[in-house]
Amino acid sequence: MEIFNTLARLFHQGGPAVMSAIFLVFVLSIIIIFERSYRYWLQFDLTNSSAFMAALQKLIMSNSIENAIRLCQQARPKLLPTVLTEGLKRANDTTEEVSYAMEFAVLEATEQVNRTIPLLGTAANVATLMGLLGTIFGLIKSFGAAATATGAQKQALLAEGISEALTATSFGLGTALLCILCHGFLTAKQTAIVNDINQNVARLIDLLYTRKLKQ
Repeated sequence: MEIFNTLARLFHQGGPAVMSAIFLVFVLSIIIIFERSYRYWLQFDLTNSSAFMAALQKLIMSNSIENAIRLCQQARPKLLPTVLTEGLKRANDTTEEVSYAMEFAVLEATEQVNRTIPLLGTAANVATLMGLLGTIFGLIKSFGAAATATGAQKQALLAEGISEALTATSFGLGTALLCILCHGFLTAKQTAIVNDINQNVARLIDLLYTRKLKQ
């Protein structure tokens, strides 16, 4: 209960309109962060891709393409096996056809990985600007008090305006800082997933080419 009272007091100090707008940006950012974290670490990323590719290589070299496809399907919804499945389905086609199929699958996977991440950068900028807007509103209130009020009332209004400016600014900058930090971590994971897919796609194309040469 004390937490809600503190939050209500801070919202009143920082200006309800500006603080509500920043809070909305904060909530949307948290949703994006949790959704992307879940997908990157628990859904998309294949933790031990080297072992997976070693098992896949044995099946391909033994000309057991159907079992290789089955292995990839069992590992879904991980992105790497999903992409590799498209290449394995074209295993008996030309190398160019396999490459085209894999390129299209990689583009689809990359689009899934990159989705919504740029919104965190936008959220950081919006939160910062909303905080600065709160600063301006607070200063307007302070200067207005300096021009019209007198005595103790003037001091109270000045303090209220400065408090509004600082509260809104700190909340906006804090939200922006969270967005920037999480954007950095998520972008690093995003790059690692895409690089892993690209490397193993090239490896699969080479394996399928080698299989054809042996045949």
